[in-house]
Amino acid sequence: MTVDRSDDQDESSKVLNILVDADVLVALSKTNDSNHKKATVLNDLLLEIGATYYFSPFTIAEAATVLSYKTTHQAATKFMKQIRKLNIPTIELDEKMKLLPDQWFLKQRKKGTSYFDCYNMALLDKYNKQLLAIFSFDSIYKRNGFILVQDLKF
Repeated sequence: MTVDRSDDQDESSKVLNILVDADVLVALSKTNDSNHKKATVLNDLLLEIGATYYFSPFTIAEAATVLSYKTTHQAATKFMKQIRKLNIPTIELDEKMKLLPDQWFLKQRKKGTSYFDCYNMALLDKYNKQLLAIFSFDSIYKRNGFILVQDLKF
C-alpha cells in the first residue's frame, strides 16, 4: 500500500480507500449470486465517487477458488485473467504483524470462520488510518467493529 501511515493523518486521507473481500468479487462475477445486484450498485457508486480498491494477497485466489466450485473452472480462470488486468493494489502485513491474523482468528467463536476474513480484519486493524471500510457482505466484519461499504453514508 502506498498511502501515508502516519498517526497524525486526518480522516480525509482515507475517505476513498476500500479493502475488497473475495465475496464481493464472487457476487460481481456470478450473475445469479444473491448479492450480485447489491454488489453491482455499490461498485458503480464507489467507482463514480473515485474509490481506490485494495486487495489482500489472498483475495483473487479465494474468489477464483469459490468461482471454480460454484460455477466452472473455465469461468474462474476467465475471472482471474480479467481481474489481474485491473492491477488493483495489494496490501499486506509486514513480518512484524504476521501473527495478527492468528489473533483475530483466535478471538472468533463461530463455526466456519474464514482465516482469510481474519487476515482482512488484521489489515483493517493495522491500516485503520488509511482504510475507510471493507466492501463485503460477510457479517464477521461488522460483528468485530469494522465498517462495511453498505453502511457508509454517500
